[in-house]
Amino acid sequence: MAIPAVYLIIPISYNIHTITPTTSLNIAPSTQLNHSPPKMPRRGFKTRVFIATSLDGYIARENNDVTWLTSPPKNTHHLPPTSSRRVDTVEQHISRVDCMIMGRRTYDFCISLPEWPYAKKRTFVLSRSMAPGVYVAKDIEVEVVRSLDEAKDVFERERLGCVYVDGGEVVTEFLRRGWVDEMIVTTAPVLLGNGIRLFGGLEGDVRFTLVGLDAIEEGMVSVHYTAVNAKDG
Repeated sequence: MAIPAVYLIIPISYNIHTITPTTSLNIAPSTQLNHSPPKMPRRGFKTRVFIATSLDGYIARENNDVTWLTSPPKNTHHLPPTSSRRVDTVEQHISRVDCMIMGRRTYDFCISLPEWPYAKKRTFVLSRSMAPGVYVAKDIEVEVVRSLDEAKDVFERERLGCVYVDGGEVVTEFLRRGWVDEMIVTTAPVLLGNGIRLFGGLEGDVRFTLVGLDAIEEGMVSVHYTAVNAKDG
């Protein structure tokens, strides 16, 4: 089972505003990165991914445990967080998107939490087992779509210009289509050895351009990429 990126909402936003940075990464002025957003693709909407991983590419242990991410041991020897952020926090990321799409497993996890983690952000669930249309549970309303093509039609018809893609399986499907335009990946300083992989299998290389990086809390590094050859349809 692919573990959803929503697991990462909690740790990445956790303590992000309570840390007082003291130093920054040593990036010379000549190597400062251009953080300009990518142009809107002709498909009518762009997509963003926000996800975290271990050093060896896992998003959870085999038993779905993510305490290595949510409750890491204290280590005072980590490089302090970057003093001037170049990569969006999770709050900034969510504020930039018009809606989000996730898979059924991600939805089941989100709805089981004490509080829905995405506030009032419009949410689509990609599922063939749920009835299409509007679905309400715990006063949370989501819209069920049966395929990526159906989702694409809705995004374009309703002019939803920026879509947050969440959940390992759905992110992988968007990558296979060439529909991922931006990706923020946060890496935790831990090797798990085994577990649930960040992405599923892809049919070929998918290349990205580095546009920003930050050291953040607990020794994590957050990196912002834009796609080199995202596709329009």
